[in-house]
Parts: sequence; structure tokens; C-alpha cells
Amino acid sequence: MWLVRFLLVLSLFSATGCAREVAEVTNERVAEPPRKASCAVDTFQALPDVRLVAASQERSLAPHCKVIGVIGTETNFELLLPDVWNGKFVMGGGGGFVGAVVNTALGFGVLQSGYATVGTDTGHSGHPLDASWALNNMERVVSFGHQAVHRTAVTAKVLIADYYDQTISSSLFYGCSRGGGQALMEAQRYPDDFDGIVASAPAYNWTGELGGRNTRLNAAMYPRPDQLDVPVIPPTKQQLLGEAIMAQCDAMDGLEDGILSNPLVCDFEVESLACAAGDDGEGCFTEAEVTAAGAVYDDFYVDGKLLYAGFPLGAELYPGGWSRWLTGGGNVLGEFQPGVPVQEGSAAPRVPSLHFGFGNGVMKYLVYNDPNWDYSRYSFDNFFTDTAAASQTLDATDPNLDQFRAKGGKLLLTNSWGDMAISALGTISYYESVLNRDPRATDDVRLVVFPGVEHCAGGPGPWYVNFVEVIDRWVDSGEAPDQLTAHWLNDAGQSAGTRPACRFPEYPVYLGSGDTRDAASFRCVSEENNIEPDQG
Repeated sequence: MWLVRFLLVLSLFSATGCAREVAEVTNERVAEPPRKASCAVDTFQALPDVRLVAASQERSLAPHCKVIGVIGTETNFELLLPDVWNGKFVMGGGGGFVGAVVNTALGFGVLQSGYATVGTDTGHSGHPLDASWALNNMERVVSFGHQAVHRTAVTAKVLIADYYDQTISSSLFYGCSRGGGQALMEAQRYPDDFDGIVASAPAYNWTGELGGRNTRLNAAMYPRPDQLDVPVIPPTKQQLLGEAIMAQCDAMDGLEDGILSNPLVCDFEVESLACAAGDDGEGCFTEAEVTAAGAVYDDFYVDGKLLYAGFPLGAELYPGGWSRWLTGGGNVLGEFQPGVPVQEGSAAPRVPSLHFGFGNGVMKYLVYNDPNWDYSRYSFDNFFTDTAAASQTLDATDPNLDQFRAKGGKLLLTNSWGDMAISALGTISYYESVLNRDPRATDDVRLVVFPGVEHCAGGPGPWYVNFVEVIDRWVDSGEAPDQLTAHWLNDAGQSAGTRPACRFPEYPVYLGSGDTRDAASFRCVSEENNIEPDQG
């Protein structure tokens, strides 16, 4: 399975590659052996509204005590307590609609490095593309929206301090996709939970992006719900579009490699592919195809208000880009995001694309509570009124990070230009809203955008960075991530090359000579200080 291979590669790399440094750093303060005589349920402090189901000594990844528990009605969690603890705590976020206990931080070797770590199912069971669990169940919606992660974090920290009889030195959170949205929700709504937070490809606007934008995309690509086999833009036209974009813009960063380092400088227009009068449409875009592409790239306004930004150019040819999220390939959904397991026994909804599944899931079950709601008939006339209640629970759009920053909190935002799940332009929009509200936030908030990377991982660009190491160093030593080194990984979990990932608005350009898989051959530039590649 792809997920198993992904986690194996991350685990190998975390144990043998760049994560070795964080292990050396974080293990400088190693606790004495746990004071608990055994890893057993009855040795832990009793907590109100928390039931510990099991505790067992495990050897996988690193020797640790695994604690399984339930908070409230049905919020399940798994807490892993390493035998050799570095004094720190990291929580890993979920993906999609979650539905199983997820801890994506494990992919960065956190247990091997001595962190106590926890994950949760956010209060329901099911497939991560299925939202039917939310139908007329406000408790589950609130748990999913924000409460389950917060309660799990608070519970885990009490159990950790109790187990080791020692105060936690720092608390960190990493999440991508839904986990990135959870990360922003924590910074905004529960600023005391974590000292350092990484929000990667954050799904933070569930009503506007996952609901409204995806409804628009679904209507554009699949206008008839009874004809879902072929999208308006079929594979041949998708190939035509992607090749045309690369032909015009691929070399703008000094290197023709199928990666746009900064799509914002590419002025490609879909209309340039429009069919001439009388053309049969074989090697050009029909009017319907041009319109459908516009729904992908253009910003989306409702009642004159920007609901959500469009997608950048450049991911048309990526297997995990357009093909998976927009035009087909989402029917086989054993996994759709790295590190996100599927609850045993849960069936994947049959959908023509992942956006189709998420858009309908949000609108049917989180907004309208109507399984028969029909995207093809939706007009957006009352969108903001209809989504207001759900937005208060689900959306992490507040740019006010004052309380989180006042306590010394650090927030790293990341996304990738090739992400067709969560638009990098939407993440940029949130980042800019934070800085527009308070320009001083740049001291505590950073945004890094990765070229050529699909959703959370994969794609032609280098995608691996140990984000836990990055945020740990920022919190501990004040070393802000102005530029990161991203790795390609081979099947053995070893680095297969590097390239810089730059702090926005900078982007990498090739200097004209040197190994194209060596970060030293690139420079981070902005439009203001851009250089010609052959100038070195």
C-alpha cells in the first residue's frame, strides 16, 4: 500500500537522515526512567470525562507505553510515551474527515527522537472522505471542528506529566491538510495549547473552500450528476493544457524540469487554446472546456465578496494533481493523504474526484443536513447566510493571533504550488491577512511555499522536510525558518537530492550551473531582487 511505503520511507529517513540532528538536540534533556512501576491503566491519574481503555508496553519504532483512551462520548485517542523521553510533547493532526485515530507527526520519527506524542479520531469513525457521520449530530460536528483536538491535547499533557512526574518543556503541533486546519484552529481558538505549530496545506476554510469552491468546481467539471464517467476537461485536453503551460513558463526559473518555481510570474491564458470557429475541438479547447478551466484558476466571488482564491498553474500533469482532485482518479481511495489511515470496515464513497467527495460531503452533512442536496442545482444565492452556523464551528479564518504570539508562540505555514487540494493562493491569502492586521506578526509567523509538490507530499519537486525539527528549533532557540532545505527521498528513505524552499514571497531559481539536485545550485529570489539565471 502506498501509505505503508510512505511511512516506511519517512521512518527510515527520520532514523538515518536529517532527523538524526533533532534526535541529538532533543535528547540532551532526557528524563529519568518513568516513575510509574508499570505501563498500566490503573497507574494513571483519573481524569473527569476521560476513560482509559488500555495501556501496553510496545517496542515498535521505539520502546514506549501506548495508552488508548476515550474522551467524552466518542473522542478516541492514542498516546505514546517513550521509555527515553526528551521532555517534549508533539501532537499530530488528521486528514480529510478523519474517522480513525491519526497522528501524522509519527512520520517524522518523533517517537524515536523521544517525544511523547498523541493522535485522535476527532470524535467519530468512518472513511476520511465520508461525512455522513455528521448528519444532524452537532456534538460530532463541534468535536470535528475544534473541540476534539483541544481536549485531546489537554488530556495528553496531563497524562504525560503524570507518567513522567515532570513538567513538559515545550508542546508542538504538526498537521497537513485537515491537520493544517486543526493547527490554525489551535493557534486562533486555543492559544495556550501549543508553543510551536506547523500548519501545512491547511484546510482552514471548510465552508468557503471545501464547500463553496468545490461545489463550483464540481458543477464545472461534472455538470450532470448522472454522467460522472468523463469530466468536461478529459485527459487528452488536460495533457494539452499542461504541456502548453510548461512550454511557456517552465524555463522561467532557469531550468526546464516540469516544475514552476513561481506560477505567479507565468501569464499563460487558457483562452490561447480556444478553438477557432469551425474547429472540431480535437486539438483545442471548446467554450465549455475554457469555462471549466476558468473555474479552476479564477478567484471565486459570491455577492461581490471573495469566497476563495483559485488554483495556481502548474499541476495539470501531476498524477496527484488535477487527475486525482479534479478530473478523475479518486475512485480508489485506500489512502489519499500521507499518514492518514482508513478505519477498518469503512467503505470509500464512489466519487469521480476527491473534490467531488469533499464538496458534497461538506454541503450535504455539515451545512444543509440533507443527503439529497444537489450541487448541480445550487445557485449560491444565500450561501453566506446558509453557511454562517457551520462556519463558526469549522472555519479557522481569524487573522487575530495576538494571544498565541503574546505567549511566545511560533507558527509555520507551508503549502506547495502543485497542491490541487488546498490552493497555495488561499494559504497566502490567510498569511497576508495576518500581516495586514499586524505587520509585527512576521516575527512569529512564517510562510514557505514548495515548488512542484503535490498535496502534503509527492510530485516532481522535493518535498521532505522534518517540520517537527524546524518548529522545535524555532521554539527552543529562536532560529526562524527563513529558508528550508527540501529533500527528494529514494525507496530506502535516503536523500536523493535537495533544493531550497523559500520564505514567501521568495522562490528558487537555478543559477545556471551545478547539480540540479543540489540546493547550492539555487538562490531564493523575489520579484524585487530577481536575477538572470546565467548570472550566477
